[in-house]
Amino acid sequence: MENAQMELAPVFAGLDVMLQEQLIDRRQKLQVATSQNGYNTDFARLLDEVDAALLRFENGSYGICEVCHDPVEPERLLADPLVNVCLGDLSDKQRHALEDDLQLAAEIQNALLPKSKIASDFWKVDFVYQPASIVSGDYVDVIAHDGEVYFILGDVSGKGLAASLLMSNLHAMFHSLIPLGLPLCDLLSRANRLFCESTRANHYATLICGKMNAKGEVEICNAGHLPPIVVKDGENFPIESSGLPLGMFCDSNFSSSCVRLEQGETLLLFTDGVTEAIDHAGAEFGVQRLLESINGGFASGPKELLANSLSAIDGFRGNAAATDDLTIMALKFDGVKN
Repeated sequence: MENAQMELAPVFAGLDVMLQEQLIDRRQKLQVATSQNGYNTDFARLLDEVDAALLRFENGSYGICEVCHDPVEPERLLADPLVNVCLGDLSDKQRHALEDDLQLAAEIQNALLPKSKIASDFWKVDFVYQPASIVSGDYVDVIAHDGEVYFILGDVSGKGLAASLLMSNLHAMFHSLIPLGLPLCDLLSRANRLFCESTRANHYATLICGKMNAKGEVEICNAGHLPPIVVKDGENFPIESSGLPLGMFCDSNFSSSCVRLEQGETLLLFTDGVTEAIDHAGAEFGVQRLLESINGGFASGPKELLANSLSAIDGFRGNAAATDDLTIMALKFDGVKN
């Protein structure tokens, strides 16, 4: 037990305090609900589980598996602070329940994705979204508002269920903020403050938020994300502006950069699951190979451009397993609808 606690200590620096506060808050809410609604078997069961978790804090065993005495996975504790058994020691019933929950989470996450092959009078958009596991920490979105098209692509730190919850948080924030009609930099600053206030200090998200109008004018705010690439006739170039990731500092300010796309030109955005895809020898795909995969792609539609990039990534990776979520989005300025 002592060795397991020593191993867990650096992982739980600051995390245990937050989880203990969550449990105390949940206990208070359960007590209020019980006093207002009378005895309820579900409330009583949850109150017993919360009390048992708080007792584990008192005796120093919180976050330790009650079966094997090894640390419980931190991302599972973040998702459910009542967890007291690691994945390897779940019963068959518990394992099936967890699998069902993960599948439901994946279905909910897929429902949050924008419709693919989006088109309007002046632009076409398509994207590829490939989680490395059941759920993803990547965020991709397209939102039309007041004659402009907002596009967002981001990558939450970490993996698994905890990252997917934060991705859903970002989705809700931007869908609430964009209708306010804020300038783009103010929009990102507001989202950053909200994200800071609702997440742990060591959680952040790299993200690009932009808007595009009927003239092909694109304004972009980059919060620490990989530069997007403009695909032009005969040349491709990145838009190099970048700020701090969301959630790193609550009072961060952001600047924007502007570019005008001509008819037929495309803006390509991607997460690091693209550039950091590795082959069997551990080499990374990198930005240069991505640029090579889209050379000559000026005349292609978003679907064909993405297919070329994916084919290059798959060919490079070979039989090596995906180690990170992968998302690519292509926005092509058409000028007029075909």
